[in-house]
Amino acid sequence: MPPPLGSDLIAAWAARRGLAFTPRPDEDWFRRWEPYDTIAPPSAYLRACTWMTSPGHAVIAEPWYADDGAEPLERTLLGFAAHPALRHRAAMRVGEFFLTRVAFIESPPPPRVALGDALWDAHVATFAASPREAAAAFRPRLRKLLAARGFQGHLELRPGGLVVHCAGLRPVPEHYERLLGVVREIVNAAVL
Repeated sequence: MPPPLGSDLIAAWAARRGLAFTPRPDEDWFRRWEPYDTIAPPSAYLRACTWMTSPGHAVIAEPWYADDGAEPLERTLLGFAAHPALRHRAAMRVGEFFLTRVAFIESPPPPRVALGDALWDAHVATFAASPREAAAAFRPRLRKLLAARGFQGHLELRPGGLVVHCAGLRPVPEHYERLLGVVREIVNAAVL
């Protein structure tokens, strides 16, 4: 499959930002993040931009939800961050989107839990092994950040990393930039 239109613009943006750009990144790296708790796995990952920092790194990529040679009905971005200070596993979503996972064949869904935060529990679907694990993952500082941003999408935290989908972002340089900023803010709020 040839790279989608606009790949040259994303490559130029990545070069200006000092990020590594890979049009067809290593599928194995992305597949190790699966199965997701709330996100359906795509058929491929394209146009990855990697930001290296110490002690971790962030990757923004386009998940491709169509067979080879076909164009997906919708396109979006996923942000990934690896950081050793992320220690808990929990997922959340606000809204339902075309990539929301509805089939659970290879792994059962985690239970839906409440944190005991009335505002959060009224607007957010939270999934974790227990309410205690969810509260440890989604600490007050992170919940406050997501509420202030009016977050819509999916966020999955796990030991050593996180995956985030922000609704409305498309595979264009401006949205890669925006998601990179969101990933950095979430990591900072989750680890401090």
